[in-house]
Formats: sequence, structure tokens, C-alpha cells
Amino acid sequence: MILKQSDERSGDFLQLTRLVNRCDEVQKRRLDKEYAKLSSGKKGEQDAAYFMNREFGETNRTGLLHDLRIGVNDDYAQIDHLVIHRLQGRVWLCETKNYGGRLQCNEHGEWTVWYGKKPQPVASPISQARRQAIVLRRWFDLNNYGYLEVLPMVLLAPTASVDRRSMPNDVTVVKSDQFGEWFQRQGDELGAMTALKMAAGAFWEKRDEAWLRELGDKLCRAHTPIVFDWEKRLGLEPKKPSTQEQQRGSNVRVLLKAKQEASRLEPDLSIIATPHGEITFIALGETEVAIRNPPVKPLIDAVRGTVKGRGRWQPRFKNWIVKIEEFAEVRREIEDRLEEAKSERRA
Repeated sequence: MILKQSDERSGDFLQLTRLVNRCDEVQKRRLDKEYAKLSSGKKGEQDAAYFMNREFGETNRTGLLHDLRIGVNDDYAQIDHLVIHRLQGRVWLCETKNYGGRLQCNEHGEWTVWYGKKPQPVASPISQARRQAIVLRRWFDLNNYGYLEVLPMVLLAPTASVDRRSMPNDVTVVKSDQFGEWFQRQGDELGAMTALKMAAGAFWEKRDEAWLRELGDKLCRAHTPIVFDWEKRLGLEPKKPSTQEQQRGSNVRVLLKAKQEASRLEPDLSIIATPHGEITFIALGETEVAIRNPPVKPLIDAVRGTVKGRGRWQPRFKNWIVKIEEFAEVRREIEDRLEEAKSERRA
């Protein structure tokens, strides 16, 4: 059961794209790192959410919440994925990482990502998950759910490489495409007596489907989305609105008219999922749309073949930009090209 989907992050991508022209060279490098980190994190979380939703989206025993941020006394936990099993009375707090190299953890709990022969020390993802679990347990205690067991773990991309030889026994690391199989195994390994006690506890505590939905609703209401001050993070001076912008801002009729005009051009920004990866779309204000695809030939051919000559390539962010009034036709043509390529492969 999906209780919460991931938050939309297009606003952050939009702000970074708009700020690039105000950056000096040092700030541009900083912006590039922030954009890459944001893109990589979003991709890893989207992949994990896809596999989880496919596995547990239709069951009423398990609740899923993606991209949840809750706080207790100004101490916040940013949780990538929360998996609640109402019968077991367990909650898995999943920290998602999208490392590009080989991940290794030694017997001291020190984590390293190897890029070829070059080691790069990284913060412990399981320690991060455990810190978030502390806040979540506090929230559960304050809201009369203290009987739930919170279990932190780490999710990795399906293509990740992991060296588990020295990994401590109390650390759980699972690839996101194998989470369903791992989840089934942990249930099978509980033992008959433990499973019976859990079922009895669920009965006496009335942990039914309504209970699960109510808990999900409470968590969603407690969710406080994070808001980044990108100007401050990049070291930019706040931009002061011009006199003309201030006048426009005070004219309600102009704002309403602009909003009505924008709604008529509301683009379809839903992801195009393919066997080769996802083609994503981000609205850049009310005039343009950014199109991004994985660097694989079938998708490059479909997107570039459609957009070239009608839009412009943005090398800094590795995406195409098209006018919003042309986007619907561009999207249809991309979908047509993908369908034609699929038909040719079948033939």
C-alpha cells in the first residue's frame, strides 16, 4: 500500500538552472556539484521507489512512504523510504545511496567507495540511517506507536558493487531490485513461534488496514518538506526585485491572468519509462521544458532525433531545452520513435 509518494523536486532543478548565469566560475563548479548530487540522489530514490511500489503497492499488509521528513523538537529525520509491516509490527527505515564505484565497509564500520584503484572515504550510510531512526522512534513514542520496532538499513542501486567481506553482522545492505526477495526471506526466517506472537500482537493492538492507513495519514501530516536556499548555498547575493517586478507583484489581476494562461499550457511531465531507462521532463518556469535521458543509444537517438533543430542542447546539465508551446508535439514524436524502434526489434 503506497501511503506517500516522493516529493516533486523540479523546483530545485529550476532554481539551479536559473541561477547559473549569476555564478562566477567557482560558484558554477559548486552549482554543478549540487545539481549532480541532486540528480543522482533523485535517480537512486526513484529506482528504489519503483521496485518497492511494484512489490508492495497492492498489498494491505505493508505500507510504503517515500521521501518523508519529520521532526521532534526541531530535530529532523530525512527518510528516503519507510516500509511498515503491520502484522510484524516492524518498520524498516531505508537510506538510499547511488554510488558509482565499489562500496566497502571494514570491521571498524568505516566506509569507502573505490573508483578503480582510487579510494574515496564516505560518511557511513548505516550511521545516517540509525540517526534518523532515533528521531522516528521519538515520534512514534510521542504518538502512541512506541511498540513498533524500527530497523535501519541501506539500499543501493541495482548496478552497485559491494564488498561484504568485512561488513559487520548488524549492518543490512540490500540492492533495491532485490529488496522484495530480501523482505520475503526475513519473514520466512522469523520462525513459527515468533510469527505467531507477532500475529497475536497485531490482533490485540488492532493493527488492521485502517490502522495502517491512519498511521500513514499521521506521518504525512507530520511531513515537513525541506526548502533549500540555493542562493545562500552557492554564495550568491540575494537578488533584489526591480521596480517593474514589484509593480507586477502588487497587481493581482495580472497574476491571475498569467496563472490562467499557464494552466492552458500545462505540460505532461510524466516520466517515459523504457527498458533502457527513464526519460524525464522538468518545467523551467512557464516558457520552457528540459528533457533528459540516460546516455544509451536508443534513447539518445529518439530524443536527439526529435529535438535537434527545434530546441537547444544544454551541455552543463546534459539536457535538451524546448519551448513549452512545442513540448506536447515533441513528446508525442519521442514516444512515436520509441514505439517504432520497439516494433523494429520485434520484427
